[in-house]
Formats: sequence, structure tokens, C-alpha cells
Amino acid sequence: MRTIERREKRNGQHNDLQEASQLNLVEKVFSKQHTPLFLALTLSLIALLFSGLFIYIASEKSSAYERIHALRQSAAIKDQLIKITAQGEARLHDLRVAIVSSNPISETNFRIVSQNISQRNPYIKLLSWAPLGVVSRIYPLGLNKNLLASQVDLGAVARLRRHSENLIVKIEADRKEQTSLIMNSLLQAQDIKQLSNGLLSLKIDLYQYLRESLTEHTLPFVVKERYRAVNIFEEGKLDQSNLDSLESIYFYASDVHWEVHTQIKTEPLNDLNLNLNWALALLLALLIGGAGYRACSAYQQSSVDVQAGAYRANFDLLTGLPNRYHSSRKLTECIEEAQREQTDFALFFMNIDHFKHINDQLGSGVGDAVLTEVSARLGFIANSNDIVARLSGDEFMLVARDVDDVIKADLLAEKIKKVFHQPINFSAQQHFITLSIGISMYPIDGEDVHTLLHHSDQAMHESKRAGRNRHFFFNDSMSEQAETYLAIHEEMLRGLKAGQFELYYQPVLNVLTQSVDYCEALIRWNHPNRGLVMPDKFIPVAERTGAIRDIGNWAFSQACRDIREFAAGDIKLKISINHSVNEYNSHRSFERWESILSENFVTGDQFIFEIPEMLLIDKKSVRLNVVAAMRKLGVQFAIDDFGTGHSSINYLRNYPADIIKIDASLIASMLTNSMDRTLVEVVLTLSKSLGKVVVVEGVESEAVAAALKKLECDYIQGNWFIEPKPIDRVIPYIHQHMFHVEEQNALSINQ
Repeated sequence: MRTIERREKRNGQHNDLQEASQLNLVEKVFSKQHTPLFLALTLSLIALLFSGLFIYIASEKSSAYERIHALRQSAAIKDQLIKITAQGEARLHDLRVAIVSSNPISETNFRIVSQNISQRNPYIKLLSWAPLGVVSRIYPLGLNKNLLASQVDLGAVARLRRHSENLIVKIEADRKEQTSLIMNSLLQAQDIKQLSNGLLSLKIDLYQYLRESLTEHTLPFVVKERYRAVNIFEEGKLDQSNLDSLESIYFYASDVHWEVHTQIKTEPLNDLNLNLNWALALLLALLIGGAGYRACSAYQQSSVDVQAGAYRANFDLLTGLPNRYHSSRKLTECIEEAQREQTDFALFFMNIDHFKHINDQLGSGVGDAVLTEVSARLGFIANSNDIVARLSGDEFMLVARDVDDVIKADLLAEKIKKVFHQPINFSAQQHFITLSIGISMYPIDGEDVHTLLHHSDQAMHESKRAGRNRHFFFNDSMSEQAETYLAIHEEMLRGLKAGQFELYYQPVLNVLTQSVDYCEALIRWNHPNRGLVMPDKFIPVAERTGAIRDIGNWAFSQACRDIREFAAGDIKLKISINHSVNEYNSHRSFERWESILSENFVTGDQFIFEIPEMLLIDKKSVRLNVVAAMRKLGVQFAIDDFGTGHSSINYLRNYPADIIKIDASLIASMLTNSMDRTLVEVVLTLSKSLGKVVVVEGVESEAVAAALKKLECDYIQGNWFIEPKPIDRVIPYIHQHMFHVEEQNALSINQ
């Protein structure tokens, strides 16, 4: 037995000596004087061989990729141009059908038909009808009144008669941002002076369409009419002198010869000559060889010890987190950035409850495992730009840069405590730990590192004295406010799960046809104790705590279900839904809304999203991209409470919205105050001149409704017509109203 033990011991010693000799061999090789030079030469030769091949392949690949990218972009732009011209032909055909069916067409019918056509294509700027060559109908009228009674170009009409497709399309480019696509067609392919014949015209804002539909294209490009030296639309700086640097597409669509030129992103590397390729390869080889020489020399000089010392000076060796010294420097940088950007943040000072007992009773091994697990969980909770540090012993710090509000800080503290509800497994045993947390807010509780840490430390000790596993703010008033908002926040989330929320609907009256074209969805909370709670009591809290996204998604899902219930009741209308600015802060909003439409088998053109002006004024790319994506799904957008924010003519002209909702505050005293009435008239005239549909909300009396009808307002909404009601009560009301309108129309026809 002892012989076997001695043999195993000798074998073990032999293996240890073998491993040691191998390690010594590596060290000897790297410690020899000529090793860095030998390594540098070897790396240079290998790099010279591969870099030359790589440069050649990379140049060919890069050139091909860039040309394909440019060609794809040109093709995508071509598709958009074909799409808008085809849509214009379709809308011109719709206008022809309407005029043929009721020729001569009255001014009212022409306006209704034109308004419906414009709503289907928001880029239409002008529709006109010129019977016998004299313009008599125009939409929108507004700033285009001067075109009434004008004669059409008879020479153009003659060319139109000779045209086989009875359609002439031309480009009008007065200025850079006013490029239009004009389509002309005869009602009948015969002499325009013959009875019942005339000229149909349609004008599309081609510049605005291209600007909104081509936002995703990153390469410089230009759209031109082939036989005219006119740039219809240009994005970025384009070098048109070098045709080899452009990818071009020429095509014919709707009587127009188009050109699309896209700039290839970079100069292809394959234009370099062979000598330059090898020069680059040689330079790369020398750099790699030099780097290898330097690395080997640095190894010989034991620079690893210096790096290890620097790491120990800035980081905690057990957890890998920044230590007190390094975290103080990072916190200083965070304060300086917050001062520049005028932003706030929160500092969480955390201490592990009863950690000394864990260390004393279970040993330092368990204590180290606890510290490591705490650091890992805090790293999981923190965002990428947050600061997580181990200050000393069992004290940790978390600086949450995006937490600029006491409510957000309270929610994050609750999240931290929830994460630590899960036990820590060590040595086949489960250990439960809790944290005492103190919170200080910058700049309210301090504007420097020392003050913030001191105040958060004081708040942490208050939470320990209160019984541990708690979080306290340094400021008592913040604690009270956070507790109140958190209670309402949790009640709302429970209410959503319990089905306590309900949508009420308020029909919107079409002034011209007296029909109900859409209803606005208004959320109500059927609280088990407080009864029916109006949105102004809980929506502000939801916006601050982030619950607004859950409430908004529920409201949209319920509206999708209700739109089908309206359809089952033989009521065809749209539903408008209010959205908060915070709901547009992420591309995930679009993905979720698109999923909701798909899950409920409804389309986007059945909905109107009401948004505040501030969402568009901020010009944040994420928000505007979400708006653009929803518009592509057919959703219309309405500017809610227009006149109460930062309204201006410039913003109104550029809003990607179809509907303007004038706030009730503008019409409250229009009957008694001539200045208020003039202001309402100006807003109505301006909005309609820009092709926007105008809705006046908050109409409470017959007198105000009558005044708005005289001003030719498009839609009226308010308790004068009907108060918001649940869907089971609003459907019978709409049926009754439809029956009444049909009855009134029948009486007027008989008379």
C-alpha cells in the first residue's frame, strides 16, 4: 500500500516538474534578447501576405456593397414616385366619377367630394373643375379664390386631346420647397367647348410627400425631370459632375420622364493602383510588427504589475465595481454633466442588513459570496450610463442618471427591494438578505459629491432605525409625495387587471352633413371606493410613474374591440384616441400598436390619434418616426387643444397632422367678445386654407354652435350635442340621430 502511495507521489512530482519545465521554456523564449525582433519579423511577413490580399478583397467588396446600396435607394425612390403618381391618377378618376354622376356639380357637393379625396391623400394641395374651360370650382378655396373664373390654357387642352391617355402631368417648381405635381385631364375626350365637358386638375405637394416618405434614405440623392434642367427634390450634397460616382435610374411614369441619381457613399478602394495597395500592405505589416515588438518588450518589462496596481487603486478586487475613490471621480463627472445639461439624478446609498452577523456566524466565504451577488444584482438593475460602486465593507452606491423625479426614484427603490426578495444560494443553503436604502436627489439635496453622499448616508441610517429593509428620502416631503403617488400607481395597475377602466365615447358632429363621422374615446376609472374617477385625477400620476403606457395600450386595445361593435351595429365611423407625449418615446410603441391592430383584425385607417402640440414642436427623431410609421398604417393625427400651447403659422404649416382641434378656451367668450370671435375666424380660415380639417371642442350651447356653423366649421364636439357615454348607450343615440337626419333630408326633398 505504501509502495503504491510512493509511486503515485513520484508520478505527481514528475507531472509537476513537467509542467514547470514547460512554463520555464515559455519564459525562456520570451526572455531571450532576440525574441522581440524575431517575433516582429515573423508578424510582419504574415501581415504583409494577408494584408495585401485583404485590401484587394475589401476594395472589391466595399465597391460592390456601396453600389448595391445606392442602387437599392434609387429603386426605393422610384417606387415612391410611381406610387404618388398612381395615387394622383386614382384621385383624379374619383373626381371625374363624382362630376359625371352629378354634372353640373354644386359647390357644396364639390367641396364634400374634394374633402373626402383630400382626406384619402393628405398631400393633395388643390382640386379644380373648369367646365367649358373656365375655372368654377376649387378646393380648398381659402387662398386660391383668385383662380376662380380664370381661363385654362387652350393650347394645353389641345395637346391633351391628342394625348392617347387623356392625361397630362407636369412638374411645377417655383421654389425649392414648393415643388408640385400637376395632373390635367378632360372630362370627355372631345372639344372642351362642347356642352358638359371641362378640364379636371389636381395638384399634389410633391416636395412634402418626398420629404416625409424618403426620411429613411441616408445617401445624398436628387430627383429630376429628364428633359428639364430642374431639380425636383435634392437631399444632401451631390457631385453630379462625376457620373461614375452616381447610381442612376431613368423611368417613365404618368407622362413624366424621371431621373433618380444617388451618390455612392465612398470612393471605391479598387481605384487605387497596385503599387499603392502594396504600400498600404507594407505599412500595415510594419505597424503590426512594431506592435508585436512593443508587446513583447512590454512583457519583458513586467508592465502587468503596473496595470494591476492601477486596477487595485480604482476598483474593488472582490466585486469588480469602482471603489470609493474612483466612484467619487465618476460622480463628480456626473454632476458636471448635469450642470451643463440642466438635468437631475438620484443617488442611492445602500447597506446590507445584518451583514456583520452573516460574516461572524457563517464565515467570510459566505460574506464574500453575498457581496458578489449584491454587486451582480445591482449591475442587473442599473442602466448602461448609471454608476454602481462598492464604497466600503457592505456599503454600495447607485447613481441613476435617468431618475430625475422623486416618483421615479421611489419606483426604482421598490424595484431594488423586489430584486433582493430572491434568496442567495451558497453551499447548498439559501440565505435571504435585505437592504436599507437612503436616497438623495441632485440638486435639491446637494450639489457636490460630499453633500450628496452625506445626505444619502443619513437617510440610509434613518431607514435602519425604522426597522431596516426600507428606503428613505433625505427630504421628508419627498417621501410623503412619493408614497402618495406610488399608492395611486399601484391602484391603477390593479384596476387595469381587475377591469375597472372603461371607455366612454363622445360623438363628433359633421356640420355640413349632420352625420357622426367619428367618436372620441375618453377613459374613465370605475373605482370600487371612490366611484367614477375622471381622467384629470389619475392621468397626471400615470404620466409621472410610467403607467400611462399600460393605460394607453389598454385603451387602444379596447377601442379596437369597440370599433368592431360599432360595425356590428351598422355604424361606420372612426375612433379618436388621446395619447401622451411619453407614449412616443420609443420605437416599441409603434411595434405594440401595430401588434394591437393585427390582433384585433382592424386597420389603422379606422383611427385618429390625438396628440399635443409639444410632441411635434420638440422635433425628437424617435417621436416623429413613430408618428410617421403610424401614418403609413393609415392612422390620421389630430392636434389636440390647439391654441393653448406654442401654436404658430410655421408649425401649423409643417404639422404632419390632418385635423386641428380648437380648444374650448378659444370659443368660451366668442359671442360676447369680438376679439375672441375674430381669433376663431382667423384660426378657422388659416387651417382650412392649409387643407386641415377643423374640429371645435367644448361646445356647450346652441348659440355657440349656430355661430360656428355660420363660420363654416367642419366639425363640432361638446355636451351641446351629446355628453360622453358608454358604448352600449352611445350606439342607440347615434342610430336615433341618423334616423332623424334621414327624416329631415326626406322632408326637405319633398318640399
